[in-house]
Formats: sequence, C-alpha cells, structure tokens
Amino acid sequence: MKDYLIILAGSPRGGEETWNSMYKYVKEPLDADLAICCSDRWNQDTSLFKKANYVWTFKEMENYFTEYYEKNFEGTWMDYFNMGKDTGLYSSGSVHFVFKDIILRNYIEILKKYKYIIYTRFDQYHTDVHPRIVNDEILIPEGEDYSGICDRHAAFPSKYSRKFLGICEYISNSESLSSSRSFINCESTFEDHLEKEELIGKVKRYKRSQFTASLNGEHTNWRVAKYKIYFKQNLMMKYPTEFMQSISNKIDKYGFRSFFLLDKKLLLNYLYLRTRINLGKLKNLNS
Repeated sequence: MKDYLIILAGSPRGGEETWNSMYKYVKEPLDADLAICCSDRWNQDTSLFKKANYVWTFKEMENYFTEYYEKNFEGTWMDYFNMGKDTGLYSSGSVHFVFKDIILRNYIEILKKYKYIIYTRFDQYHTDVHPRIVNDEILIPEGEDYSGICDRHAAFPSKYSRKFLGICEYISNSESLSSSRSFINCESTFEDHLEKEELIGKVKRYKRSQFTASLNGEHTNWRVAKYKIYFKQNLMMKYPTEFMQSISNKIDKYGFRSFFLLDKKLLLNYLYLRTRINLGKLKNLNS
C-alpha cells in the first residue's frame, strides 16, 4: 500500500507554475500518486493530465442543482443552500460539494488503497514542503476560517474518506437546518459536517504553506483575483492574507537570507505588500 494520494478536485485553475509548486512541495517529497477530478470541459493537454495516475472526469453541468442534486438527493439540501446565497455557499460551495460526492460514489475503493489522502484544490500555490501525517489526525492549514474552518485543503487517513466526503448527505439532512449559526458559508458548513462525523477533534492545524493563486482573467464562481504577483507572468493571488501568512511562515522557518536564495521573487512581493500594509496603518493613524 502506498502512503499518499493527492486528489485535486474542482476546476483546473492556477496554471502550470501553480501546479509545479504542488509537484515540488507535495507530490515529490511525499512520493504521492495524483488523482484529478473535474468536468470534461477542460483542456487535457497540461502537465496535470500527463502526471495523473487517475483522471476522473464527468460531463460538464450547466446547473448543478437540477442536473445533480435533484437526481441524487432528497431532503433539505436546497433549503440549506438558500441560507448561504450571499456567502459563496450557494454559488461555489454547491459545486465543490458535488466533487466530493462524485468521488465518494465512484472512486472510494481507490482511496482505500492508500494510507492517507490529501484533498485539495487545483489553485493552491505551495511555498514549502507539505507536512506528513504522524498520528491519527486531519491536517488543515492555519487561517482562512471565516467563522468556520478552512475547507480548501486537508490531509487525512484514508479510513475517514467516507465521512470526510459525505458532506452532501449532511446538508440533505433536516438536522443541518437547525444550526444556531447566524452566518452560513462553506467554512461553517465544513466545520459543522466534521463535528457531526466526530472528526473535528482529530483536526490539527499546521503552519500555512500555500496560498490561492489564479491566472489573470480566470473565471471563478466566487472571489475574483485582484492582486498581481509581480515577476510571475500572468499570476495573481486571491487572498493577500493567505499569501502573507505563507511567506511569513517560511521566513520564520528558514530565515530571511535563506528564503531570498530560495525564491527572491515571492520574497519581493511579500516586502512590497508589507510596505503597503504599514503605510496604510500609518495613514490611518494620521487621519
């Protein structure tokens, strides 16, 4: 049995430089196999499809509610999504949950062949080597919790695959509607789902070593990238706080000089943003 399987699920965004960071800092250090799950609309002439051990594609859907949920689920899923119309749950979460369900229904036996699963998105730009699972734990990077827990990346023992992927079953159960939360989004739903499956106590947060990247002009169902990464052709960052945290953690780990030698371009972007943040604080103090 091989130790790690990386599953990239969603839309293949981020571009080759982003994917190369995953090969460098996740796939190669962990000697992991790679699975990609996406619709059939995407160009398959990329390194992802060439390097993947498994390619799980499905027919592109115009409307995930009518073409997937109505055909596969009864219950209260639509009522649940309606509670998050303005938070990204309705437009983005509803799509991402389908990928988990497709893998659960069709490929769970493949997941069982591995000790550990890394379930993540295509658009994660990695800045350091991914930590290994040491105990019976679920690794999730620090930050980006938004009143719940970050749902963009997780590593977990494969024995928890069925529970981890079963989020559509959670939102289709009327009990999910009884949440006392005033703010329902993807992150709060993920946290409540892990709580229901008795997995939340196994979560261990690790120092963030990745940020969400995008090619300039790439389509997205939720947040459009507005921040350019200088010296990286056509590459953008979606969430500056993610970027700053991942770079700051690497500086703390390796030291400023060593990081400069490792990746001076990312470091220069970090220093530029840090300067802008400090100038903004100074301006607010003087206003």
